[in-house]
Amino acid sequence: MSQKVLIIDDSLAVSKLAEGVVAQNFNNVDVLVAQKGADAFDRFNLAQPDIIVMADVMPDMDGEAIVYRLLNDQATAKVPVIVLANNGRAELFESRYKNVMRILPKPPTAEALLDALNSTLAKHRFLPNPAKQLLFYDANRMVYSGHTGIFSLLQALRMAWTDRLTGVLRFFLNRYPIEIFVTDGKFMFATTRNFPLYCRDSQAILGQTNLGTIIEAQVAQHATGCPIFLFLSMRGGFVHEDVVQIARDHGQRLFANLWTAGRISFEFEELGQFPDYAKNFPGSPDDPDNWALASLRHVKFEALAPHQRPDPNGSPAYTRRGYELVQKLRLNDMEARFATAVNGAESLQSIAKKLSITLNDALLIVFRFQSLEIIDFWGSNVFSLPGGQTAA
Repeated sequence: MSQKVLIIDDSLAVSKLAEGVVAQNFNNVDVLVAQKGADAFDRFNLAQPDIIVMADVMPDMDGEAIVYRLLNDQATAKVPVIVLANNGRAELFESRYKNVMRILPKPPTAEALLDALNSTLAKHRFLPNPAKQLLFYDANRMVYSGHTGIFSLLQALRMAWTDRLTGVLRFFLNRYPIEIFVTDGKFMFATTRNFPLYCRDSQAILGQTNLGTIIEAQVAQHATGCPIFLFLSMRGGFVHEDVVQIARDHGQRLFANLWTAGRISFEFEELGQFPDYAKNFPGSPDDPDNWALASLRHVKFEALAPHQRPDPNGSPAYTRRGYELVQKLRLNDMEARFATAVNGAESLQSIAKKLSITLNDALLIVFRFQSLEIIDFWGSNVFSLPGGQTAA
């Protein structure tokens, strides 16, 4: 659907430069960012980029360690790497790692980065998404499909809700899709066969569980997609009522990865019956907007691409239906106070100061509200609307 470039650099300036080069010179290429080495592997596990551009040194990890780990993992070994190196460090990578295609001086120029991306993309064969090759289903049961370059994630959710569909909504972004089970338009839970992605924030919950049972549950999730908590519930490890909320929360946490994963394809398959593990799971009372908001709260600021980080000097303004939409959301205290402060004229920085919230928190709320189609954001280079007016 689209190719992805992962930028591993603690300098946002490099990420912005790369995003600008890509936007001006390539179609259907997305930029993902990681500002730490550890985060980079999480990002790769999520979206499987086609090219990696990385600094030779990161705050938490040496660049050589990252390249070595990439080269010696079967899942990442064939991904081409462009290294940004300071003087005297280029020789550490030259001819030593076959996954390193180019070495550029740091900081790179736009011309040098464009040349490196052009040559690397030309050599890199774009492979179809492997997730679709793992599934066996009847194409006649497909109700709708698309990709987030045309339809937003929210619109994909709303279609299942509006038509009261029953089945599974799949989002294809890595080796295993993220799947949301839906009954009569109500969202049950999201899951994936990618066990490390699903459970990376579950250590505290699983800490008191028998290791052998966890391994058995991991194998079951990898084979069938059954969330580990449902498997443990069937084995008596968790009370079913508790598992319903845990599985819902983890599903929304899992879905949160999609908001910063670039363009991805999706499809809805109608099901005559659910897998055994999903048959007795109740649908959520949440509508698509509230379900999406709960997921958006799990998005971390560090995962936002440069274009997803609003200009602090710009001004948020309600869309035509934004004020009506926001009334239906179950906002937390910070979101509710922010919603009352939006007037189309005041800058984001000014709103954050007035509400005594950090700028990063304000930026994340803007990102949530934009994703929910509640507000538009006017950059500082655009004239602000008169106070009280809303954007069309």
